[in-house]
Amino acid sequence: MHFNDALNLFQRTLATERSRPDVHAALLDLARPDTINEASSQILSALTRGERVWMTSDLHLGHTNVIEYSKRPFFDVTQMNEHLVTQAQKVKDDEWLLILGDLAMGDHDEAMEWIRRLPGRKVLVLGNHDLKRNGKCLYVRERALQGRQPLFEAVVPFLFWQDMLDRTVFASHYPATVDHGFRRLVNYHGHLHRDVLAPTEITHFVNVGWDVTQGLLCL
Repeated sequence: MHFNDALNLFQRTLATERSRPDVHAALLDLARPDTINEASSQILSALTRGERVWMTSDLHLGHTNVIEYSKRPFFDVTQMNEHLVTQAQKVKDDEWLLILGDLAMGDHDEAMEWIRRLPGRKVLVLGNHDLKRNGKCLYVRERALQGRQPLFEAVVPFLFWQDMLDRTVFASHYPATVDHGFRRLVNYHGHLHRDVLAPTEITHFVNVGWDVTQGLLCL
């Protein structure tokens, strides 16, 4: 898979989702080949060296309503936040942590206090709740703050690589469209919370969302 193939897949995936013109336009604007190619290449290199790469999605830090919506086993949002951050401490500072969208909701500054406690070399693959309705993404600003270690190695709409079994890997918040031309596609995704998609003959879906894994997935 080359960048243009991945971009085309992402564009067709967006077309299957509920129309959010400003959000989708902003996601496509952040689909910058240099950033995505570099991050994807570094992830593949880590995997090739046998290093651990972690994935999660849909943490929804600070989001009280997700407790009832997804039947999460927490009394309140503070307990939830603390549990999610504590679980992540298994990730070493030099290991990659890929967060496939919907990282937090609510007050941004308050959410950042929790997010800064997440360890690892973090890549944020943006979900619909990581941008405001007008398409503005505050996490891009956080990455560029002066005088501070960047919070994220990259903030991107998708990642892609060819794995050691010669399968095409596509990491995105939204589950990929099944209308694609790849022989074997592995799609790591979030967005669906507790729902799990059945595989097709050419696509294997892996929902890495917290409501499915109840933790972090290690590749």
